[in-house]
Amino acid sequence: MTTPPDALRATYDRWREAGYLPQPSFAWRPESWRKRLQSTDILKAEFTLTDCIQTIVERTAQPEDGSRPQIDRELVRSLHSPETLVVDGTYDEQAVVTAFLASMIWGYGATGYGPYRTARVLTSDPCAIAHLTETAERAQSSADGGIDAFDHIAGSWKHTQYLKYLGPAFGTKFLYFLTAASSTARTTPVMDAVVRRWFRTHAGIDLVTWRWEKGHYRTYLEALDGWKGEFTRKDGTPFERDDVELLIFSHSRGDDEVWDSAPVALSIDTLLDLLQSDIDQIADRIDSPDGPALLQQLADWVARSGATGS
Repeated sequence: MTTPPDALRATYDRWREAGYLPQPSFAWRPESWRKRLQSTDILKAEFTLTDCIQTIVERTAQPEDGSRPQIDRELVRSLHSPETLVVDGTYDEQAVVTAFLASMIWGYGATGYGPYRTARVLTSDPCAIAHLTETAERAQSSADGGIDAFDHIAGSWKHTQYLKYLGPAFGTKFLYFLTAASSTARTTPVMDAVVRRWFRTHAGIDLVTWRWEKGHYRTYLEALDGWKGEFTRKDGTPFERDDVELLIFSHSRGDDEVWDSAPVALSIDTLLDLLQSDIDQIADRIDSPDGPALLQQLADWVARSGATGS
């Protein structure tokens, strides 16, 4: 699988012609995260989640015009570096939880349901902090640490409370930043529903992103490894896995359409992602999986039709 899909080549060409634009920062709402997390009990930790949010706020760019603070990929990556996470030779729980929250803030973006879902992860597993810390240590311990951490969660997640409600779509966001920030581990990028729909439509590959499946993540990484040698960055250096994933994400969401300043409407992928939050919350409230299953069928139907644009 060394020949990139035509859609990936076309996206790369648009990115190059636009001047190799970096992923932009975006505004976030610290007050929304504080409000949801300040009352979250994280089982006798020596710190609070609002302490963690404050650390992120202090590292976030503050616009001079008083508008909302901006967060970006590099800021989040810095919070996941071993130099930040390891204190006196061991992984510091508060630093790990701060990094995890930063990856969730970045992952949920401007949507309003990120604080609720993140709090659910931290409260549904009574050992959530220890398990996040274990994940961080595994991910950064070796060249294949990201895959090892993925496999460990997959083996623990099915039959226990181990990081319950942290599916691979957002769990791989945490793994991505942990590995991207490490000089030891190979980067293991995000594999979420946006990526899954792109792979089905443009590569003819079906990935599972709603449960932890070892083989599917390996298939995904093998595809990225097979394609990345076909592209280079602005400075001429070869692509890495996450560079390919960024192009896939940009194309699937329709973000690449703004590279040439053309107006863009909300893509179907964006609308499906926004609808997902409401469906999940209804499912939680009435304890029924019917809504998420129907939405999954709709997403699959859209992917099969090829109607992923705006």
